[in-house]
Amino acid sequence: MEVIAGRAGLGSSTIYRHFPTRDDLMEAVLDELIADVRANVARADDMADPVEAFRFVFAQSCVMPESDIRAFAGIAASSARLDAYARKLIEDTVGPVTDRVREAGRMREDLTTTDVAAFVRLIDAAETARQRDLATEFLLDGMLR
Repeated sequence: MEVIAGRAGLGSSTIYRHFPTRDDLMEAVLDELIADVRANVARADDMADPVEAFRFVFAQSCVMPESDIRAFAGIAASSARLDAYARKLIEDTVGPVTDRVREAGRMREDLTTTDVAAFVRLIDAAETARQRDLATEFLLDGMLR
């Protein structure tokens, strides 16, 4: 925390006032990393077609920049608390559009928001952008009716 404070040009007490623990700070970093995806969720709210909205959010959730994907996964893997927090962030992100497409009868009935969030994490683990694109389309085709 002292190194982070120094690099930010702040005193350690300032950092600790806002982030009492390392995990508190890392949760804020995870929030920042997923901010663009959350903005896409807001855009999807304006889409009339629930399938189009779901496809948009799911695909956008899976195309974070490489460095952000690595950072998100690395932070999530650094503690049980952060892993649970990262999972909840993803579920909260895909949850509204998942509920909407399910209510429209256009999603497999056996899928849950937790399943969809797990698929996002699986895609993020792909090694190349091509693999992520293929996995995204494959999973979307399998989830939707």
